[in-house]
Amino acid sequence: MPKKGKRALNKQIKNIFYAWLACSFVFGVISSVLYIQKKQSSKQHLQHIAHKIQLELNSQIHLVDQFLREAETIQTACNSSTLKLLRQQVFKNPAVSEIGIVNSSGLLACNSFGAVVPAIQTTEPIKAAGLRYHGPIISDYLEMSAFVLARTRTDGYEINVLLPSTWLRGSLNLAQYSYLDFVALVDSLTGVPIILKGQYSLPLDTSLFPLQEEYKGSGLFDDGRNKYIFAKPLTALPQISLLVASNNTDLFKLDTQLLIVITVFYTLSWLMLCILLNYYDKRQMGLKSQLRRAISQHELFNVYQPLIDATTRNVVGVEVLIRWLHPVEGELNPALFIPEAERSGAIVQISIAQIKQALRELAPILVTNPLFKVSFNVNGQLLSNSGYLGILHLASQEIQNLTIELTERDVLSQSEVKSILENIKTWGVEVAIDDFGTGYSGLHYLQSFSIDLLKIDQSFVASIGLDNLQSPVLNAMIDMAGNLNKKLIAEGVETQTQANYLIAHGVTIHQGWLYEKAQKIDSLFELLSDHSQFSSVQRQAG
Repeated sequence: MPKKGKRALNKQIKNIFYAWLACSFVFGVISSVLYIQKKQSSKQHLQHIAHKIQLELNSQIHLVDQFLREAETIQTACNSSTLKLLRQQVFKNPAVSEIGIVNSSGLLACNSFGAVVPAIQTTEPIKAAGLRYHGPIISDYLEMSAFVLARTRTDGYEINVLLPSTWLRGSLNLAQYSYLDFVALVDSLTGVPIILKGQYSLPLDTSLFPLQEEYKGSGLFDDGRNKYIFAKPLTALPQISLLVASNNTDLFKLDTQLLIVITVFYTLSWLMLCILLNYYDKRQMGLKSQLRRAISQHELFNVYQPLIDATTRNVVGVEVLIRWLHPVEGELNPALFIPEAERSGAIVQISIAQIKQALRELAPILVTNPLFKVSFNVNGQLLSNSGYLGILHLASQEIQNLTIELTERDVLSQSEVKSILENIKTWGVEVAIDDFGTGYSGLHYLQSFSIDLLKIDQSFVASIGLDNLQSPVLNAMIDMAGNLNKKLIAEGVETQTQANYLIAHGVTIHQGWLYEKAQKIDSLFELLSDHSQFSSVQRQAG
């Protein structure tokens, strides 16, 4: 396989890997967030179920307890008045199946069905106040399992209410909560189940009982499964607690449909990212080859941004800029190709050609006005190239007022820049900081580096006349430059208000659309002729 084809294949493999890595990271984060949300949502849903069950149980128990409190005054004789009250209560509360009256000796002589003859011997009432439970028991009359709530009166009689076990089991209906392992009413002291739906099990690493307050947590249970459990004593009857538990795997797993959607989007995103990366590589490779062709075919050309003395409106110099006359896309701004030129190293060849072209085109102007300022943009990469430094040295011999412009980052990013700038200064070249104020230079750097001129960034010029944070910064920069004896040029001057403000503060050299845009050499000659700065004879000599 040819080397070029092999490199392209390796690039595609890398793109596939990088796309997979990026998609895996992004979708991994998304899946983690969805899992955490699902986990929290499932826990909250399980707790909602528990609260719903507790609400129903507490409501019924509160009603029963209210009746038992009122039963303190019920006549114990099994007469028609007593039976009427007992039967009314059974009728009003669908959860109640039977109400009984037990004397202080434990004899059940009356219930809501009528007089019990002969009386049935039961457990002697507990000599203690408060609501209590026992059971489940088998009702002698209904021959059904029931749960007993009772209170002992001050006269030693017990009034008890039977709640059918079927009603309690219906309240804990597990069928409507398919993913729950069990729902149970248990003794809060011992944990012994009273009513149970599902397979009862408890955490291995936590002792729940006696249970006095709400508990929720995950862990390994005694049936060998990892579960989440919610447990809480009933408000109406704290001796009993409700326990709800579910298998963590079932509770926290993502829906199958959601997983399918995520997988589809993951695959499509991976594919699209691969296509985009390959397209970008091809475009960049194409841009590299196009730049090489542009240099050989002289498609790159200079434009000149005039430097204006705002007090006289005369053109005192130019900043040399680059443009690309693309055969298909037309004239291109440097922002579209300079970054790639810097990455590929073509910036050196382009910059050398730019200086040579400027020397040819500006020669007539320099003959007439030797002090005409010419400024080139330079970066750290160019300063470290001997070929570029050679052509720059040649330019310094033909241009008496030559300036190189660097950004603050270029000046400070390389340790050897300081010595290179000092050497360039011996050629009579001025050093300027472009876009001053947008980087990170301070007083120390301005004093230690060989810097002659500061170009105020257009963002600060645009703040003139506006009430924002940049306005006082502009004034501070102007004052600092004056104290350090540095020259100033203002970029991006677009209004007369801005120009007047800068002139009033001693900044008289301006660039901007208020005066002129960057223009080709012919237009520059016309501009200079209009200002009577050059004769027609000199212009024709160019």
